[in-house]
Amino acid sequence: MSNGTTATASSPIPAERTISATFLVEVMTDSDTGQPMLIASSDPQLGDLQEVTSTQQLAPMAAAAHAEISRAVQLAADHQAAIKPCTDATGTPRTWSTTDRDTGQPLNVTCMVGCNITHEPDLHTPGPAAEILCASYDQENTTELPVGCGADDTPSPVLSTQIQVQPFHPDPARRLPHAAVQVMEDHYIEDLDPDGLAAVIDHFEQRVAAMRVRHTELVRTRAEYLGRQA
Repeated sequence: MSNGTTATASSPIPAERTISATFLVEVMTDSDTGQPMLIASSDPQLGDLQEVTSTQQLAPMAAAAHAEISRAVQLAADHQAAIKPCTDATGTPRTWSTTDRDTGQPLNVTCMVGCNITHEPDLHTPGPAAEILCASYDQENTTELPVGCGADDTPSPVLSTQIQVQPFHPDPARRLPHAAVQVMEDHYIEDLDPDGLAAVIDHFEQRVAAMRVRHTELVRTRAEYLGRQA
């Protein structure tokens, strides 16, 4: 896998950069003995090509390849963030007003960049200021798997990552954009054959890649949010 990008002059990432990952595993016949042998390499030039006799020997090579793939995904996310304006669909963060139910005081709220909820409940039925929440749902990268606990294996979102902020929450940490990862406890995907397990692994790898993209978005959203507050 390889990934190269070219950014504009104002981009914080290098103008030209290529990231590649190699993980070669092959079964071949030994010309001397006629026996099948397993060989592997993590070098594009096959400089470390070697015979492996255990899957444990493949683990470091696989980890190195995964690390390079993750760096490639991060580079792509940095590039997209650098060339895409940090605004919501209207072009600017939304500002709206409500009332603190506990104090009766009016509140003006400016959403964080990327907030994609309507806030209709806040507008029509004001609640406590601490419960006001802006959230950026990961709508384009949602994976559903048949997670259940028994006979009911209803497809459910797995490892979805939201970016949230609660501007009036008493906990200062929640008043800054933060991530919330949906994790389901005591639920299992059962009866997986090797192909089924491989499919689940593929789904999780996709989710991890999407979470790295969300991590980049969180860093930039916090920086923009703190800049406006300053």
